[in-house]
This record gives sequence, C-alpha cells and structure tokens, in this order.
Amino acid sequence: MLLLGLAEGVRLERRDDSPTDVCARWSHQTAVVGGTVYIYGGQAKTQASQKTNTWNNNFLTLSVSEDWSTSSPKLTGLPIPNGPPPVANGYLWHNNDKLFLYGGLFSDVNPVTAPPAFALWEYNIASGNWNKDDTSVSSDSGSSEIQRAAEGAGVSVPGRSLGFYFGGHLDGYTTQGWSQSIPRVYLKSLLEFDMDKKQFRNITKNGLEKAGVPERADGVLVFVPWGNEGILLAIGGGTNETFSQMNVIDVYDLGTQKWTKQSTDGPTPKYRVNPCAVVASAPDGSSHNVYFFGGQNLVPYAQQLQYDDMYILTVPAFTWIQVDMKDQAVPPARAGHTCDIVGSQMIVIGGYTGQELSCDAPGFYVFDASNLQWTTSYSAEAGGFGSNNGKGGANTYRVPQAVINVVGGSGDGGAKVTKPMKQADPDSPIITAGATNYKYTTYLPRPTIAVSTAPDGTVTTSTVTPNPNAINKGPNIGAIVGGVVGGIVFMVLILLGGAFWLYKRKIRELRASSGRLPPAAARGYKEGGEAGLMAGENRHDTIAELPGDGIHRQRRDNTGSSTDLNEMQGEPTFWGVLLSPRRSLRVVNH
Repeated sequence: MLLLGLAEGVRLERRDDSPTDVCARWSHQTAVVGGTVYIYGGQAKTQASQKTNTWNNNFLTLSVSEDWSTSSPKLTGLPIPNGPPPVANGYLWHNNDKLFLYGGLFSDVNPVTAPPAFALWEYNIASGNWNKDDTSVSSDSGSSEIQRAAEGAGVSVPGRSLGFYFGGHLDGYTTQGWSQSIPRVYLKSLLEFDMDKKQFRNITKNGLEKAGVPERADGVLVFVPWGNEGILLAIGGGTNETFSQMNVIDVYDLGTQKWTKQSTDGPTPKYRVNPCAVVASAPDGSSHNVYFFGGQNLVPYAQQLQYDDMYILTVPAFTWIQVDMKDQAVPPARAGHTCDIVGSQMIVIGGYTGQELSCDAPGFYVFDASNLQWTTSYSAEAGGFGSNNGKGGANTYRVPQAVINVVGGSGDGGAKVTKPMKQADPDSPIITAGATNYKYTTYLPRPTIAVSTAPDGTVTTSTVTPNPNAINKGPNIGAIVGGVVGGIVFMVLILLGGAFWLYKRKIRELRASSGRLPPAAARGYKEGGEAGLMAGENRHDTIAELPGDGIHRQRRDNTGSSTDLNEMQGEPTFWGVLLSPRRSLRVVNH
C-alpha cells in the first residue's frame, strides 16, 4: 500500500507490521525498557517444514505492565524496519529511551546474504524511528576500526548508558569482503560502547593474557553491581574445538578495567553454548543470583543436545546451586533463546528446540525466580508494576530458600557468606570490594539485569533497563539538591531570626529615644515645618537615638506625657528595614 508523502512528488511506502504468530523463533535480540520487552530479528519460521527465508528483521513488543497468559502473550507487531538489516545473534544495547542494534550474523542459508559495511542502528523509543548512527572510537581503544561481530555475549549496564560485547566471531557472514575460504576467527576482546557519546572502545589487553581469558562465542555476559563500578561475569561458550569450563568464571572489574578468574563451588553445570542468564539481586544487595537456563552441547557435530536444566550461581559466594524442577511443567530443552527478568519473573522467549519439536508456539515462558517455579502466566504485580501505579521499578524479588540454605540470611537478604567459597585472586574485585561499595546505589536493590542467548550454536544477550521514572542513573541528584536547598533555607531562617531580634531591639531603642524628644520632633515635624520624615540639609540636626539599656519600659517626655512611637510618621516595619534599611530607619537616625 502506497501513501501520499507530505513532500511534493514523494510517495512513502507503508511497511507491513511484523507478524506476531510464528511456528518458532530463535537467535533474536531482546531488550527490556520500562514496561516493554522489545524483540528484534533473528530467525523464525511460520511452518514446521520451513527451511529457507528464516532470517528476518521483524520488530515486536511484549507488554510487561499488564497480566497475560503464556498461551496468549501481549504481543504487538511494529512496522518492519526499513534500514536495519535482518540479523541473528547480535545484541540490543539500550538505555532508558534508545535501542542500539550491534553486530549479528547475516543469512548463511537460502537466500544467502553478503554482509554490507558495518553500521550501528539506533531506535528512538519516543519517536519510533530507526537511524544509522555516526560513531567514533576512543583514543585508548585497542583498535581504531570496529567490525561487526556475531554470536558474542552482550550486556547493558542499567541506568548508565554503557554497553559491552564480549567475544564472538568474524567470518564471511559478518564482515564485508571476507572470503568464505578464510576460516572463522574467534574473539576474546571486550567491546565497550558509550551510548551518550556514541563512542566505541575495544579492550584487547588489561589482564586478558594474565588471566588466560580464552576466545569464545555463544556464551553469556552478565553485570553484577559489586564494587565501585560493578563487575562483568563471562560464563560458558566455546569455539569449534573447545568449550569454556563452568567451574571457573572470568571476572571483569569495570573500576580497574582488568580481568581475573574465580573458581566456583557446588554442582557445576555441564559445559555448553547458547544458554541464557539473568541476574536478580537481594533487596539489600548482599547477594546477586545468576539464573542460568538451557543451552546445548554441539559435540558430536550435527548431533547437538539441548538442555532444559537450570542453575543459580550466587555471588559473592560463587557457588552453583542446581534448581530442583521435579514435577514441574518445564519448557522443552532449548538453545538460542533469550531471558529477561522483570521484578521476580524471568521471561524466556523462543529458542532452538532441535528436531523433535516441530513448532514452539507461541514460545513464551515465565519462571518465578523467588519461588523457583514455572508458571503459566505473567503477573504485572510480581513484575513490580501493580504496586507502583503502573510505573514499574518495585523490587518484588526475594531470595529463594535454595540460596538461603547456602549463603544464610532471609528472603530480604542478609547473606552471611560475603566472600567466595574458593580461593580468590589477590586482585579480584570480589575480595577487594564489597556489596556496599557500589556507588550507583539507586540501582542496587533492583533485580533488573538480564542476558540472553542464541540458537543452534549461537548466542545473544539481553539486559533489563530500569524504568526512568523509578530509578535514577547514578547518585540521587534530587536528594542532593533537596539537601542543599534545605540547608540554604535553614541558614536563611537563622539570619532572618537574628535580623528580627536586632529589629526589635532597635525599635525598643527608638521608642525609648522618643521620650527624650520634644513632642513636635517626636511626631516627625520640624518646628514650623511640614509633617513627614525629616529630610534635607537639617536631617542630622536632632539625634533621637539613645543607647538601649536592655530593659523593656516605656519612656516619657519631659512633660510627663506618654509618647507612643506610632504617633510618629509611622513605625518602620521589619520587611521595610530588611529591604531598605537606610530609608526605613531614617526616623531612627533622627
């Protein structure tokens, strides 16, 4: 359908709305902003037998500010974007008002698509428009050229307009001009993106070699508010030949900008790629719990095995806890799905389910992270929207009993285990900092972090951004301004109080002095002159001011009659003296 453009001779093509009903979707990108989950691209099929044309740039939203059933999620198909490409296994960085589409893999099946030059696409949530961004590279970046990577792990730091992308790979389906005869290259660098400056920084050193951080793809990256600036945990993933072990976690300190390693305790998950992970924080920030679900083993080749198990990695104890899901309606095993946490609920979307399940529709699942139960519906109240007038941001998460059994405390926090169960690196932020050191304290009690994954051998990540109406971006500016204003008001009141005391003292002196003046002068007259304040060249001829003796009494004139100050031209008011002291006290000076 063609619509007549506003400009003369211009015709704008109306884009079709993105389909909400599909047989299956996987390798997509998600982001949560306020009361909405945004779902972009990836792969999808409308029929079980479909083998081609699975890559897409569909763009949908899922409401989390209202209740819905997993059999009928509140989906809305937005117009299919004109510009942003159909990619899978990229990432949606996001802050409170924008999305940034980074990376992703172009179609390697019919129709095969050659990747164009790298571009970063920005979506303005308020206007609903996509634009190609002009970006820069910081002077301290490890490389001056930014490439499009895919199957890496991304995360957005809540409330700080800061995004990261770890690992991934480059090949002929990500990079323009890359020959298909050249093998894929796996990455271990960490890409940082400042969403306000629109500036990249490629972190290629800073402990990568010392910590032995391996190159990998298809893992997950989560942000934990620990230490001054927070930390990143890189979990899982691998290459065509090796897998990252799950009993050692790579830790990146945003404050020192260095990598360290941390061994874990507890029952370790099997190595895997394409899982999903989210982080839920105790209300007091004493523990941060990484929920780790699904994924797959790609060995042997073409016989990948998907998982449906769930583990919790509790930090700072760094102990794995396997979640008991016996007798629950657990979703079919999957990989390449996304997870996002809203309040106390983890929302799982899509995923590659192997050959045994022909369709996975609608493909939305909800896990209660506090009670460790799969449910058949999403609750806006449990998502933090019911108790806050629909604005979101309320922390409804409570530490589950399975975690309390390991770290102590209660559902509200109070963890007794404050350090890793296994020995930590001397430079590890887990032992050099603590939960109370995180300076962005307005974020700390809210479990709003999330990460995602990819499909049959790919990864995507997603993070929940706090609602701008509920969470500040950093230090509490309102409280600071309020404190300053309150202090100023308090000082002004003290000064006014002192000024009023002096004013009353001056009036007493004036009243006392009026008794020492001739009646005519006391009434504000010159002898033989006009009524009013004495002015002119003779205004200093008569001095009526006398030193006060500090005793409240009425002075009388020489005739013995009482001389009231009000009988003068008028008693000067407090505000008159304060605002115009020379004019108001002129009668006193006389």
